Amino acid sequence: MGKQLVFVDDSGDPGFKCTSSDQFVMAAALFMDSEVAGSVMGVISGYRKSLGWQDNHEFKFTKNPKDIVVEMLRMVSGYDFSIYGVYIDKSDFREITPSMAPFFDKEKLYNWTIKELLKNIPLEKAKITIDGRSTKQHQKETAMYLRRELQGPSDIKLEFKFDDSVKTDLLQLADLIAGSINQCH
Repeated sequence: MGKQLVFVDDSGDPGFKCTSSDQFVMAAALFMDSEVAGSVMGVISGYRKSLGWQDNHEFKFTKNPKDIVVEMLRMVSGYDFSIYGVYIDKSDFREITPSMAPFFDKEKLYNWTIKELLKNIPLEKAKITIDGRSTKQHQKETAMYLRRELQGPSDIKLEFKFDDSVKTDLLQLADLIAGSINQCH
């Protein structure tokens, strides 16, 4: 088997401020075949062009009209890839006492949620691309945490990459999936 391709993005936010969202979703699109991934990228690119958008116009769940999001998901639904998601309802955690605060750090929740998502995917040899608009230091800490937490048997090989979703159509797909999951709840 070739390298699995996994694209991960989130919806909501992992924070615990009173202005933070009550939900946080982490979602992934898993491609077992790079040719299928290439075909889906072609569909996304073609749809963008049919809308008259520039190549760098991003598909975003929260910024695009819902009919465009629905059509994009419909267009790619016939391709052979899997989706995974983790949904967290943070509303139960609103009353955080000072002694509990260290356990409710948004970076820790972000990393833990990615780990829980990836634990549910049957990974063997995978290139995992995560929407990476955060700092290089945060990216490095996230990758170290995930390697430490997910590396099991020696035959599991995980490669982590952080990329900007503006440049990566399959991260945009993961964004639409995460936003859809979030909206359903």
